[in-house]
Amino acid sequence: MPNVRVLRFNYVYWARHDYRHWYQFGWVPVTVYAMNLPGFLAGRSLLTPLTIYAGQTSDYKELALNIANFPKFLQLAFPTAVLDHYELLKRGLMVLTCLILLAGFWYLRRLDLTPQRFLVVATWSFWTCTMFLPSMHDRYSYFVMVMLALVALLDRRMIGVALVSIGISTVLYLRYLLNADAAVDLWPLAIIQIINYCGFTAGTFLHPQPEYLHSFRSITTD
Repeated sequence: MPNVRVLRFNYVYWARHDYRHWYQFGWVPVTVYAMNLPGFLAGRSLLTPLTIYAGQTSDYKELALNIANFPKFLQLAFPTAVLDHYELLKRGLMVLTCLILLAGFWYLRRLDLTPQRFLVVATWSFWTCTMFLPSMHDRYSYFVMVMLALVALLDRRMIGVALVSIGISTVLYLRYLLNADAAVDLWPLAIIQIINYCGFTAGTFLHPQPEYLHSFRSITTD
């Protein structure tokens, strides 16, 4: 699943800047199947790399697991409706995610993707997938947290966003790290995280020029 999120953004960036080297993406299936060679030798189907993630939403039958995102908010706010209309909501969330990404990339098509802006837009695209796709869990957000930390190092406006997101992610996984049975109320955390995501989105689209930290200004401008 993380690979799917990364490839989605890479394809968009490739279409804008490097379409002449389309053949480079031929290495994607080669490396995927090479990394899964032990599974094939153990008897798994050659289609498994293509179907294993697609079947995840059918296995869990939950809009969200241990994660603070939009599907988790729906699951906790409208539990009966979610149970009754799971398949419809699952497909609807997939479509919603695609529409948000398409709208974002369409808006950003007129902007020059500098290295700093590239990092911010990539982080936004990964976070959008984690925020809206169904059957996500906390481990899918770890890559986003790393990206947010990098963004915060370059753009002081995003320090608060990164701290809140990393704090929520830490709280959600802390009980597993400590092997504790304490329950975590995900409903308020989901609301906070949604607001946090909206703030990051506003910063990405309405004010796309980063406000550098003094210690990194010379690095990014040289």
